[in-house]
Amino acid sequence: MLSAEISWRQEPGINRAYVWFSDGTIAGYRDLDTGHDYPTSPDCTQLMDHVLCDWIRTHGINCAGTPSEPTPPELPTGRGLLGWFDRRRARRQRSRAVAAHREWQLDHPAWKVPVDPPQAGWRDLVRNDPGQRLWQHAAELPSPRWFDLAARRETRAWTQGARGEETVAAELWRIARPGAWRYVHSVPVGARGSDIDHVLVGPGGVFTLNTKAHPGARIWIGANTFMVNGHKQPYLRNSRHEAARASRLLTAATGSTIKARSVIVLVDPSSITIRTPPPDVAITTRRGLHRWAAALPPVLSDQEVETIFNQVRRSSTWT
Repeated sequence: MLSAEISWRQEPGINRAYVWFSDGTIAGYRDLDTGHDYPTSPDCTQLMDHVLCDWIRTHGINCAGTPSEPTPPELPTGRGLLGWFDRRRARRQRSRAVAAHREWQLDHPAWKVPVDPPQAGWRDLVRNDPGQRLWQHAAELPSPRWFDLAARRETRAWTQGARGEETVAAELWRIARPGAWRYVHSVPVGARGSDIDHVLVGPGGVFTLNTKAHPGARIWIGANTFMVNGHKQPYLRNSRHEAARASRLLTAATGSTIKARSVIVLVDPSSITIRTPPPDVAITTRRGLHRWAAALPPVLSDQEVETIFNQVRRSSTWT
């Protein structure tokens, strides 16, 4: 039995909600700027209207592609003291509804609605969960026996890393909630199973975030050296490579020169000693991530952020 699905495509000059069947055939689309439907056949008209109404109600999207305001309740017309109390109660109810709607808008920004065009050959990375690859790898490991300490340590390392990415994702949500920033998690790059933990785009620029979960560890950092509890780690080299690769891919996808910068986000270490700050890699903690982003000078306009993020969110950009 076929099922109907929705995809939302929003690009400069295009703002459409597609209705398509699970076998890949398209029932039609609605132009969200005009509100007009374009079914592939008259038989699909009723289906499109039914599916789109449910989708619009769920995501709060109106014909302009933005969450619609709640309809204000009519004020009572009664007279006297009782009528005054009724009107005051109605105004308070409307005020609470507007406040709740504004909170809803913050948690359901338009850019978070997946926009896969049917049969376009790419998927929307906004759907990705933080730590997705790490959780998958941990699930594929055989269950360690109680006496196999090495296997238990390996499983714990993968799950600890995944939880670290989830905590950083919560901070990215705080950064993006006011509306200026965008992000995606677990960005698959190339065909060899590598990924970027998070990609952040906003007024401050384009950043590749590398999450490192070392709770209770002692961190020592030099210009080209990164040590965890006295042991050298290749984190600086890897972060530089991620940023350089992201810069090349985004430049090719957008047609403009994009310079991505690398960030290492440390999750709950006991101490951090930075002897010589790396000139090309930002170092921050999970708790300091929001403050770090707020201190960045603006280098991108709102339109540039939208244009770059439109390519960041496409899986085809990174392959």
